[in-house]
Amino acid sequence: MQKKHLAKVQALAASAIGAALLMFGGTAMAAWPEKPVTIIVPAGAGGGTDATARMISSRLEQKFKQPFNVVNMGEGGGVVGITKFATARPDGYTLGVLFNYAHYKEMGQTTLSLKNLTPIAQYNFDPGSLTVSVGSPYKDAKQLIQALKDNPNKFNISCGGGCGGSWPLAFAGLMAAQGVAVDKLQMIPAQGAAAGMLDLASGTIDIVPCSLPETAAMTSAGKTKSLLVMASSRVPSFPDVPTTKEALGVEFLAGAWRGVVGPAGLPDDITASLEKALKEIVEDPAFVKSMSERGFGIQWRSHVQFTDFMKAQEVEVAKLIGALGLAKK
Repeated sequence: MQKKHLAKVQALAASAIGAALLMFGGTAMAAWPEKPVTIIVPAGAGGGTDATARMISSRLEQKFKQPFNVVNMGEGGGVVGITKFATARPDGYTLGVLFNYAHYKEMGQTTLSLKNLTPIAQYNFDPGSLTVSVGSPYKDAKQLIQALKDNPNKFNISCGGGCGGSWPLAFAGLMAAQGVAVDKLQMIPAQGAAAGMLDLASGTIDIVPCSLPETAAMTSAGKTKSLLVMASSRVPSFPDVPTTKEALGVEFLAGAWRGVVGPAGLPDDITASLEKALKEIVEDPAFVKSMSERGFGIQWRSHVQFTDFMKAQEVEVAKLIGALGLAKK
């Protein structure tokens, strides 16, 4: 009897321990996020990537009931920030807002590529603009581009977060299409578009290619003006800025995209939860209105679509960086 009783007690104890372990393990897996999440923005504060990241993070906080803290890391043209979230532990507590990355590898600044990342979803696309100071002698884009053709090395042009980034590549593509000697342009790095706009207003920079929302503060203050937007139609919140077709007589579309990513190896369930939440955010009329009022465009790509898009981007950017002579030999 004693042996039977002992066996019964041991069996019950083992069952209780097993149930406790299952409960603990299940709770741990289902609890994400059970602490604050960091969203790294590889750009300075005040720019478009920073602004949209904060709009996204505040809504993720509401959905997941945990803080989603935005941290700006614009050093090294964004390399520092991208490296930080690409090499983070893939546990869902360090994410990033990616707006460009393929040029870093082509220019020899890092070895990071898509294989180091988990694309979650794209939420935005913005066309580039061509912006000068109000004191610029060039009243429209045709005058400015003619001056660039005549003296391409006369102008200081802001690269924003890096000279292989979205805006300088969009600018270089437009210049190449207009017959400007791209390899002679004086491209000057800055800590993001907001810093470039400050340089423009102070007179140390002549041209800033960036999104229209990033020009808004200085334009509203009467210090800068945008000569064109690289889009097929005018941006509703900036109705006075002509398209490339209107300004130059040719269609030219280029700009920047933004999406949320994690390090490679991010668990499928966390990726799926974030993708679902981001889709709900992008489809929320209040978010759409808020983005539109600030001049930011909506572009949705799911995890799978975003992954395919980034694969194509790596190929396209490699070609353009090579054509511009920026690739590391």
